[in-house]
Amino acid sequence: MVALDNQQQRQRPNGLAVFMGNVPSDLTAPAFKTQLSPFLEQLRIEDWTCDKPRGKAFGILTFLHRKDGQIFLNKHGEQPVPGAPLTSSKHGRMRAHLSLLGKPVYCRESDNGPDPMLLKVIEMNAEERNRPAEEAEETQEHKRVVFETWGVSCGHYDYPNETLTYTADVQWPGRGGVAKFARNMLIVSFPHSLGQIRLEMPYRAIQEVAISNRPTSLFLTLWEPPKIFLLPHASDEHGLVNQFRNLSANSNLPRPSQRERLNKIPHDSTNHGEVIGQSLIYCVTLSPAEFATKIERLRENEYLEFSLHNVPVASVSNSYMTEGLASFKSAVSKLSQTIPFDILYQFQALVQNGYLLPRTVENLLIRLEKSKYYEAPKKVEDEGESESRPLLARFPLSAPAVKKLFSQIPFPGPNTEAISFHPVTIWSMLEANETEIQHGLIKELISQRASQNLTMVHKVQVTPTRILFNGPEPEAKNRIIRKFPRHTGYFARIQFCDEDGQDLFYNPKVSLQQIYSRFKKILLDGFPIAGRLYKFLGFSHSSLRSHAVWFMASFVDDNKQLRSYATVIPELGDFKGIRSPARWYVPNTVDLPCAARIGQAFSETPIAIDLDELDTHIQLIPDVKSADGTRVFSDGVGTISRDLLEEIHARMPQKSSTATCLQIRWAGAKGMLSLDDTLEGITMCVRDSMTKFKSLDTQNLEICDVANKPIPLVLNRQMIKILEDMGVPNAWFFKGQNRELARLRKITALTQNTVTFLKRQKIAEQMGFAQFIRRLHNLGFDYKKDEFLCSVVEAVVLREVRLLKHKSRIPVEQGVTLFGVMDEFGYLGDEEVFVTFDKQGGTSYPDLHDRLVIVTRSPALHPGDIQIRRAIEPPRDHPLRSLSNCIVFSQNGSRDLPSQLSGGDLDGDIYNIIWDSMAVDGCRLEFKPADYPRVSPLDIGRDVQAEDMTNFFVDFMATDQLGLIANKHIILADVHDAGTVHDECKLLAEMHSTAVDYSKTGIPVDISKMASASLRSNTRYRPDFLAPAPPTHFVDKTEIRFEPPTAPSAEADEDDDTGPRHKFYKSEKILGQLYRAIDEKRIWKDDIHLAINRSGVYLWDELFIHIKSQCDEHFGVVDWERALDEAHSIRKAYEDAIWTATIDYSDHSSQAITELEVFTGTIFNKSGIQTRRQRDTSIRLKDEFDRTVKWVEALIRKREANSSSDVPDSIADDQPNGNYEESLNAGTDITALEMSIACFHAGLMRRGRGGPKKRNVDEFESFKVIAAHCALRELEMAIKQKEIAEGAAFTSGGYPGVRSGRA
Repeated sequence: MVALDNQQQRQRPNGLAVFMGNVPSDLTAPAFKTQLSPFLEQLRIEDWTCDKPRGKAFGILTFLHRKDGQIFLNKHGEQPVPGAPLTSSKHGRMRAHLSLLGKPVYCRESDNGPDPMLLKVIEMNAEERNRPAEEAEETQEHKRVVFETWGVSCGHYDYPNETLTYTADVQWPGRGGVAKFARNMLIVSFPHSLGQIRLEMPYRAIQEVAISNRPTSLFLTLWEPPKIFLLPHASDEHGLVNQFRNLSANSNLPRPSQRERLNKIPHDSTNHGEVIGQSLIYCVTLSPAEFATKIERLRENEYLEFSLHNVPVASVSNSYMTEGLASFKSAVSKLSQTIPFDILYQFQALVQNGYLLPRTVENLLIRLEKSKYYEAPKKVEDEGESESRPLLARFPLSAPAVKKLFSQIPFPGPNTEAISFHPVTIWSMLEANETEIQHGLIKELISQRASQNLTMVHKVQVTPTRILFNGPEPEAKNRIIRKFPRHTGYFARIQFCDEDGQDLFYNPKVSLQQIYSRFKKILLDGFPIAGRLYKFLGFSHSSLRSHAVWFMASFVDDNKQLRSYATVIPELGDFKGIRSPARWYVPNTVDLPCAARIGQAFSETPIAIDLDELDTHIQLIPDVKSADGTRVFSDGVGTISRDLLEEIHARMPQKSSTATCLQIRWAGAKGMLSLDDTLEGITMCVRDSMTKFKSLDTQNLEICDVANKPIPLVLNRQMIKILEDMGVPNAWFFKGQNRELARLRKITALTQNTVTFLKRQKIAEQMGFAQFIRRLHNLGFDYKKDEFLCSVVEAVVLREVRLLKHKSRIPVEQGVTLFGVMDEFGYLGDEEVFVTFDKQGGTSYPDLHDRLVIVTRSPALHPGDIQIRRAIEPPRDHPLRSLSNCIVFSQNGSRDLPSQLSGGDLDGDIYNIIWDSMAVDGCRLEFKPADYPRVSPLDIGRDVQAEDMTNFFVDFMATDQLGLIANKHIILADVHDAGTVHDECKLLAEMHSTAVDYSKTGIPVDISKMASASLRSNTRYRPDFLAPAPPTHFVDKTEIRFEPPTAPSAEADEDDDTGPRHKFYKSEKILGQLYRAIDEKRIWKDDIHLAINRSGVYLWDELFIHIKSQCDEHFGVVDWERALDEAHSIRKAYEDAIWTATIDYSDHSSQAITELEVFTGTIFNKSGIQTRRQRDTSIRLKDEFDRTVKWVEALIRKREANSSSDVPDSIADDQPNGNYEESLNAGTDITALEMSIACFHAGLMRRGRGGPKKRNVDEFESFKVIAAHCALRELEMAIKQKEIAEGAAFTSGGYPGVRSGRA
């Protein structure tokens, strides 16, 4: 090892480090580099970097090449002063030859030598700089603009006397502050009695900036409140002002080492927190010095929308937000007695989310109350002569009509007329919305959701500053929702997040204490919604990790019983005596069979089977354990008879009707059930390890997931690193990556490749998008001629390329991912597994009998988390052969295999299996699996109370270090030659295991272990494969573009450096090699985003002409025009549903996602890598889009939405054997073909959107895509039907499914 280290040392650049003393301590690291640059440029030295600790009077200058360092020292190194007495200070004995900001700086070679990792960083930067000129990208230069502030206020726009006026709700004396337009955000800093206030406003959150000259001010219209920080006092109370007065292009303000995040800006007399969510206009009064010049410079950056308008400021107002909110809340409390909750919820959301002023909405509510009328309740048959029942109040508006206002209300501002916010105008919009809704089209979509066991749930976001009301949104049912189907409105899902909807992340430099205190108070006290008080109820394991909980409001159920937390929770099971907050609510621990796991009740279970109805026989069977009783081989798995499984299949969607393994929740049990053909009758067997708490709620078997098909296996970084350490050759990884990369690069080259890719990715599967592209091609049309169609394909290909490069998601052809179960019959030996799965068409599979296979499970951090076992295939008549799509583990041996793979079990874990001989034979090493001691749950010494639960939830948010540990592990595995086998990596693997179990045990990771010098220093530098992806963004909501890199600026400081402040080096291990082998920008330019000439005839016009000509040729004139009115209504209903999805599935409660994201079922992320929440949301978004498409296609094609199978675009759908007479609409003779063509024509019409710009409203493109495909399919079927019935005349003179035009 020493010889190897010495050899590597000789290969590294022989750099030099210079220690620089007496550096101005206020200089930041970027400013230090800015000051040094001219001196290095004079010496023509390029390969260097520098570092300066904050607030310290020294810095380190490091050169890649020693000769460059010596040249610098020869010019600027300190020299002894001849004759200086030894009693002089050190600096007194030396003469400086370098001056920074007027101070002499003493330079000498550092005693410690250059950091080898830092030299690798400089070396990689040098390689990047020396790239060939043709590969260099154009850069854009950011022009930083800094103003001196004279005052800051937040308020709102109003229109007294029809004139736009700004009312300041809270004002701060911001004189002596700074407003700095940095690279990605506006930063406003001003002195305060408590310290220095810092406001951060990202440009994405600024809708508009009104520039006023009287006085010189900026009025900022925000989507969300700014991030607020309190910084410590500067040593000089007036230091900020003095520094501003001396501000030059390259000056930098000193930055305190600790910031405190606040939930409001402190004020002596006004509570800013009361209005922060609604007062979203911020006025920053600026110094008039050079105002016009700086504004012009600012506008050159082109990242904000500016308007010149001298906004009047109300000196005294009758509409302060505080008074308006108080009056509105009082009105809501009073009106909640009569106005239905779902309607009142939407009206309150308009105020709560900052769309309308409280006074305006209060006037609308009063008018609504006055508009109510009464109806007699419907008579119930066989009721007898009971006493008369009271009349029922009815209202002229519904909740969906109010919710549509969110897309219709513009931002107030200089370009918006007062009439847009007049209550009469808004009431007219509400009436028009209600008229559309009463058309009835949307009701079928609602029933479509209900048929899939979904329910509509209100969603609430709690941010550091405000509470936002969203939804209701479709949500899979859970046990509690299923128990109260008529009272789902009393339950709400609460998401705790940052202002932009993302998670709050741990930052050692920022204190979040005030934010977490706010979260705890809300969890303890609850909050009112539309007259109901919602309070904490519980959370599941997955929702805990996503920082979401369930709240509920008290209600009276159908049995006239009062329901609240106190009555709902006890019915789930026996929870007495639980003394660990984590175990109180979260499932999955097994050592205390009687422990409560309330979280199971909140797990999403889309399907519930009534076991009582089936007369199910339930057996409790013992667990299978090792000989010494310490290992449980059957941990989390039971069995099910074929008769019961077939009954369940009959009640499940068709695509799940072949599964032999089910992931379930039942009473207090959770886990897997595997088919046992030896069981007779309707039988289910449950084991002790599955039972988490006692419960009498045994009627329903809830299905979470099913093993109905094999899951494609893709590698990840952690698996790749361990496999590399086991000896798998690099060539195997490159073989898989190159194969996938070649496939991705060819996708847009040939239409057949595009079609195959879209089918594999299941993009817009319900509408048959891949088949549509194929149909266009067969007709001679190129989908690339349309920007939207092209963007759909490009977006999905780019997503896959970025996952391949930045996450090493390499598909493994000879591998699969499967649920794990146990061999119930003891057939397998202790080193054997049985791998069984449905073979995919078009793919050849080897015989796995008696072959070695790699078995693992994610996340894999310990080198022993990947094991090699022998796959065995039982005889054909053995009961194990009845199983499919699972890996069966042995019940023999001293330790079960699942527990050796990252501490897995059989309650629903999935396992990765690889049989590729190149990989298996390449594993020269196999490491002993980890065996961590079981961690006992936190015991607080008494029964758990509600406050313990809320504290645990917030503490988990604040201290969850799972991601941080995983990152450190992958860095150190790259730094150390031993990789994952190194002791530091093993320590991190153990800490990661503790962090994974934190949600179950309540025991957090001992973070002090990561504070060791080695762990801390080695992760200062990161391998290049962890560098952030180049950001991308949408242009016109459809086209994706890479953002040009920003050129380094002499003006830049830490406020401009908003990205990760990590230093990256070139990794020579396999992950680095794989990463550098993919040039995503080159692939995007050369293979994905091709330059297409879209001039000439519009693709959709050509297609429409083709369809009409085919109709003329085969049927004469088809009278589709008479269906246009209904077609426009269908388009409107569809686009309303799409708009709702753009809002409901966005992380941000106000800013919508794009139609492209809805259509592809993928939330877009600028970095190309989704967050965990975005991945989960994308799955739900895809399901919702599929439901929407199924519903709208039923309207277009005159079919029942629930009449077809759930197989999208099925073969039967395109066959000419349908009964087309049934496609006639009830009461009319409009055919499906006529309606399809009419809808296609309606989709081609551009909708003018004159007037003020509405929020989140754009021209949608996808309706014409769906309608065009419907028209093509209907046309094909009608022609085939005609050919079949050729020569047979109908009395109407037409053909099946087609109505001839009138003469």
